[in-house]
Amino acid sequence: MRTSEKVIIGVFPAELGRLLKRPFFCATGQNEIAPVKPSFIKLSDPAQMHAQQQENGPKLQVFMARDDAARDRVFAFRYRVLVEASGLQSDYADHEAKTVREPLDHGALQIYVADMQSGETAAALRLNAGALDSKIGDIGKMAGFGPFKEFSANALTMTSMLVIAPKYQTSSAASLAISAAYKMARKCGSLFDFTQCAPEMLPLYQKLGYRKFRDNFMDDTLGYQVPLVLVTQDYGHLTFVRSPLGAIARKMTNSSETASWFNRTFPDYANVPIESTLNDEDFWYLLARKLNQSPLAGIALLDGLTYSEAIEFMRAGSVLDCPAGGRIMKKGQIGREMYVILSGAVKVLAGADDAVVARLEKGELFGELAYLSESPRTADIIADEDVELLVLTQKMMEKALAEMPAIAARILFNLSLILCGRLKNSTAVLVSAAQGQKSDASTGEEMPESPEIAEAG
Repeated sequence: MRTSEKVIIGVFPAELGRLLKRPFFCATGQNEIAPVKPSFIKLSDPAQMHAQQQENGPKLQVFMARDDAARDRVFAFRYRVLVEASGLQSDYADHEAKTVREPLDHGALQIYVADMQSGETAAALRLNAGALDSKIGDIGKMAGFGPFKEFSANALTMTSMLVIAPKYQTSSAASLAISAAYKMARKCGSLFDFTQCAPEMLPLYQKLGYRKFRDNFMDDTLGYQVPLVLVTQDYGHLTFVRSPLGAIARKMTNSSETASWFNRTFPDYANVPIESTLNDEDFWYLLARKLNQSPLAGIALLDGLTYSEAIEFMRAGSVLDCPAGGRIMKKGQIGREMYVILSGAVKVLAGADDAVVARLEKGELFGELAYLSESPRTADIIADEDVELLVLTQKMMEKALAEMPAIAARILFNLSLILCGRLKNSTAVLVSAAQGQKSDASTGEEMPESPEIAEAG
């Protein structure tokens, strides 16, 4: 799969999906989307849409599917992007009908954005509301979700199946779909909207107003996932992060009760610094405080860069925490993130017996091979103690290559030096093992198999 055909998976609690036997996906891919004829309930007024459209951009309009034919068009749109373009394997893909329809679609609201000039579907999003599906109340049975038992199912919603046509990735299509889902969630009485995402998508959801409320977890299919919740009436927080949803919330009645409840119930997550709200100096200080030294001195990836060059590249990164024992990477999964350890340490496990082949500490990085090649991860990464990680995404590198090529070249050069160093160490271990095996052969003693050496991610 080429970088331009990346798949982004997330935005629905996987554990609830397993509980309800309903999986989920979210993706963008590289494909021409077939035109569709709008046959939906209109969700946005033209004046507001005109203000939100980009100048000289596509004329986008938000709709909700109101009949089977309209919903089938949504399911066909998913198939084109998820299966045909991105190669995603789904048990719910109908290859004859060329649709992706999941059990969770039953009773869900299907929202999507259409280009009124071309008739193409630009984006689609699914909303499940507790007011329409009482099984959403089962969320209280899952680890980490217990506190939400205080609220009825009617107060809970979940957004999922966000699919964006590649042609519209830089348009307002995604934000229009999410804004429409937020409006519908509020109309359904939602106090909390749940979602999840891969680490690379965390900055986007934080800017929308979502926050963590429990530990990250490893999903066998989706990889490392960050569980998130949006306190829908927390107008103060929406304003603080400059969320586009704040403009919608301002026109609605908002109580501070759920915001206060969230702050009391999840104090460790309610006041965590959000990188997008920090200026460059504060962001740099945040990294320095976690590293206990200047990032220029503590992160080999930044060797040879000035402060202004380093901050320009690192600014789009996000900080992620993981408790001791947590699995951050799983061998065989595709990844698009690279991680710099800000505090704590991780273990690298490889080989058939999952032997510990390395221990990485603050300032070091992992995940670089998959980051560069989108190849499967070559090792498992386990937090050896509580760790804080700086997430670097492929999008950051793509932007650097386009807008600051000199900085990108230095970063890639440093990355090549790190890879060469690891290859040298791996070679030394193999040579030592081979010499030991030769020595034992001369004495007639049997030498155990040398361990498999894997790169850190």
